[in-house]
Amino acid sequence: MRTFPAILACLALALGGCRCQNMVNTVKPSLTIAPASIDFGQVKNGDRQARTLTFESRTQTAVTISSITLEQGSAVGGVEGFVLGTKPTTVAAFEKVTMPITFAPTQLVQYQATLLVASDDPDKPTIRVPLVGEGAKPIISVTPVCERAQQCTGSVTVMPPAIDFGLEPLSRPVVTPASQLPGVVITNDGPVPLSVTKVAIEGADAAAFTFARVEATPWELMPGEGRTPQLRFRPTSAMQSTYQARLVVESEDPDRARVVVELRGTLLPNQAPQVCFNLTRVTPPPEVGGPRDYATPAEWMRLTTPPAQGYDFTLTRDVRPGELVQFSALSDALDASKCTTDPEGGRSNLTWSWRLLSFPMGARAPALSGTTTSQLQLRPVVTGDYVVELTVSDGMAMTVVTGRFACVIKQDLVVQLEWTGFDGVDLDLHLVRPSAATSVDPFSGAFQFFDAPLADGGATQTSGDLNGYAAKTVRPTIPGANFNWGEPGSADDPSLNLDNTGMSASGPNGDLIENISLNDPQNDERCATQSCRYKVLVHYFRDERMGAPPTCVVDGGTGCRDGERCGCAAGAERCVAEGAPIGDAGIGVGKCYVAPTPTVRVFLKGSRTPAQVVPLEGLIPADIVALGAPCQMWSVAEIAWPARSAIGSLPDGGTPPAQITAVGQGTQGRITSPAIGRFGYRQTGGALRCAPDLTVNGTSWYGQNP
Repeated sequence: MRTFPAILACLALALGGCRCQNMVNTVKPSLTIAPASIDFGQVKNGDRQARTLTFESRTQTAVTISSITLEQGSAVGGVEGFVLGTKPTTVAAFEKVTMPITFAPTQLVQYQATLLVASDDPDKPTIRVPLVGEGAKPIISVTPVCERAQQCTGSVTVMPPAIDFGLEPLSRPVVTPASQLPGVVITNDGPVPLSVTKVAIEGADAAAFTFARVEATPWELMPGEGRTPQLRFRPTSAMQSTYQARLVVESEDPDRARVVVELRGTLLPNQAPQVCFNLTRVTPPPEVGGPRDYATPAEWMRLTTPPAQGYDFTLTRDVRPGELVQFSALSDALDASKCTTDPEGGRSNLTWSWRLLSFPMGARAPALSGTTTSQLQLRPVVTGDYVVELTVSDGMAMTVVTGRFACVIKQDLVVQLEWTGFDGVDLDLHLVRPSAATSVDPFSGAFQFFDAPLADGGATQTSGDLNGYAAKTVRPTIPGANFNWGEPGSADDPSLNLDNTGMSASGPNGDLIENISLNDPQNDERCATQSCRYKVLVHYFRDERMGAPPTCVVDGGTGCRDGERCGCAAGAERCVAEGAPIGDAGIGVGKCYVAPTPTVRVFLKGSRTPAQVVPLEGLIPADIVALGAPCQMWSVAEIAWPARSAIGSLPDGGTPPAQITAVGQGTQGRITSPAIGRFGYRQTGGALRCAPDLTVNGTSWYGQNP
């Protein structure tokens, strides 16, 4: 026990003649209180903050506490701000006891008091513990914000607080990111915690305003802490133009328990779709080469804003006859905010309509694929300009954009034959090189065989007449046969680009077109020092039109020969005898067929505008040349190409232009005396097919007949 050493000491003193009782009474009580003072700091009015005082006996004698009271301090706030807990009355020897003290301010003032503790501690009969605290309040700050640096498009006023969201469409293709929305900064500017009890949108148009992210209240904001709810405005009806609501913020701030931020927004009237398109790809036939793509981001970058006069791809896109052309209206197929798009609904509600607005004269309109989608395909075959039109609608407004492109072979000489409207008729285009013609006969050089003509020095097997029969049927059967018309190599050789058989849909889109092109015509040996003449011919090869045409009779007399009217009732019909044997012009019973009326266009130096059209277009009445019967050949034109020595001879470094002469053309521009001959024969029995009448080097070939 703690008193055992003291008893032993008393016994020792008693033996020596001393009194023990006097020795024990000298141990005095000793009391300490911690902490020596309490500063409660700032405490929100209405809140309570508790602290603890610790009473400790520092000796073996218990301490008796006689009173614990509060003494008024000098501050405005009095002792009523401090509440004492259960007061201890004694502290056992070497023990501790505690007493809570709570600060509960009711006013926004400083409180000061002194805790007086009276005890039997002889050295400190009264201990003073200073108590201080301050009643405080939270201070709310509500500030609308719309940061331009973050692409916010609205406007705000701070006092009175308001947000104007400006013009907003009924819907957006892509939701505006939260970082770009207006917001309200709610901050606790006070020294004590703030409870935000309500953040809500109220008012008649509250449904049009929403939070970008919903956060449930209450919020507890520490001093200096804040939150920024961001707001979104979405008009709810196309019939309402203006919207108003209120953002209500309620908190414990006694001075601003309710803060209202006015919200305003305006419906952006429906906008027409934003439309762009591009000629994205050109695909030639597989044997010619791979596709040419024009859909890179760099290409699209120049096209997202259509020119006022529409797009013009004539100089930037290489399109040749018979190639597949593709258009696209989507600069980015995955991003609905990119062109083409609707400001209100992206692409979800768009309708598409493509059409061919214009195409070259004499051409059949190419078939279009994908006219109600964002992609269009067509296959032009006639040289010249084409204009496509795209109309995009969102159901309320529409946008129309046009685009022009050129179908052209970019070579020095291009000859094109068209016989639109005569399905079942097969006409062949012929281009005869100058060195193949041996006389002034307009048909000299026609069907020149692969027989090493003198013009070639007997060194090669070169034909002087490029046509479908020679190129597609005969040449593949003769070893070494070619169309080497100029210098060694193929750069200046002629090309049969389109060879239409005349049967339904036999050519691209069913167009009745043939096309021959040639680079460097001056490389023919006859062009060395003087201009040389290329001949253009058209041969009526076959007719397989169905039906039961009326009969007629060919008597061989004046005005009633094979391929002439001979009593056929319709003015466009010609009488075709049942046969046209070798050496015979054809006489006897025939049938009346509408005679094909071909048109030939000659293009120079890669131009898409013909330098000559035969017969001329635009004459009233129309000028036509009718081929009345299969096997007939029309000598169309002669093209006088400048000599090689004249290339670059003009003062400015240019070259004299080629001269085109339509054979049989009169002073008024009409073909008054067409040169019509016959090559091949028709078998008796009504076959409307021209057959070879010669055998040259073991190969069936065509010769001239009456």
